[in-house]
Amino acid sequence: ANMRAAIRTGLLGWTISFTKDQPLPASQTQDSVTALNPTDILIKVKSAAVNPVDYKLPRLIASKVIRFDVSGVVEKVGADVKDFQVGDDVFGRAINSKGTISGSLADYTLANMEEVAKKPEWLPFDHAAALPTAYLTGIQSLRAGNVKEGSSVLVIGASGGCGIAGVQLAKAMGASRIVGICSGKNFEFVREMSRIEKVENLELVNYTDEEAMNNFKEKNVGKFDCIYDTATGSRKGEDYVPTMTKLLEEKTGEYVQINGSPSNWKRHFMGKTPPQRTLILTESKGKADLEEIVSLLESSSVKSHLDMNFFDEKGVNEGFEQLKGRRTKGKIVFNMD
Repeated sequence: ANMRAAIRTGLLGWTISFTKDQPLPASQTQDSVTALNPTDILIKVKSAAVNPVDYKLPRLIASKVIRFDVSGVVEKVGADVKDFQVGDDVFGRAINSKGTISGSLADYTLANMEEVAKKPEWLPFDHAAALPTAYLTGIQSLRAGNVKEGSSVLVIGASGGCGIAGVQLAKAMGASRIVGICSGKNFEFVREMSRIEKVENLELVNYTDEEAMNNFKEKNVGKFDCIYDTATGSRKGEDYVPTMTKLLEEKTGEYVQINGSPSNWKRHFMGKTPPQRTLILTESKGKADLEEIVSLLESSSVKSHLDMNFFDEKGVNEGFEQLKGRRTKGKIVFNMD
């Protein structure tokens, strides 16, 4: 039996194609639960979201079926799964018990029981699918930056998927001063998404306005407990680190970035990252973090901004063109129904 899926094709897997002939996950082709790894869950996918990294990786280091972010309904559970049962609504990342990516852009996928959480009723499937990667990265980054009640937080790249998540989570975690850097044309969008109407509670700085940026830097030396940088190393060769580090609180401030150059990562893995700097690689087994994210978002009544696509050949092509062109403000989500 086969299913619909978005897969990597071509010699190295750089091409992304829609197919109706992807084999079902192994456990789906047999009636018995024994075909399922004891700690895995088989999910009938309702919605799946994509991230910029999804078109940047070849098949060798990525999965054949495209990527992580998923929401859906539990179809089967492995023998050791206690917290979920058939029929539960769940969301999370499609990473199975072997630690490999099962792929979320398909009718069915597998996930380890520690990679998903129950989806609350107030959260629609489409919105739930948009959360995992951006918000897990966000919560783990802000935690690394010791964000708590009363913290001052600067989010660089505030209008992107990870940036919006950072602003929303910083607010929900009790930060008293939040500043976002993005282009002026996205100010209104960031305000709307963060539900922070008062200008003094969310300051926004236009990175395309050199004078505004220089003023901001001059006035804010040593002012931030946490700088969450989602822009450096992402695409256009931006590097905010040299000019922004001095805005950190002198002894305790933490500069957290989610993209880095190969040399940044090399230092990271050798344990030689400079003091007050953290490079974040999203941790797996995110169940507890997903539960915390949902409770934080519920308390501050915010949601993700979605660009919805149908799950067919046209929808997949358009969705990835959007992603590559960076013409999207929110998360690109595919609705399987």
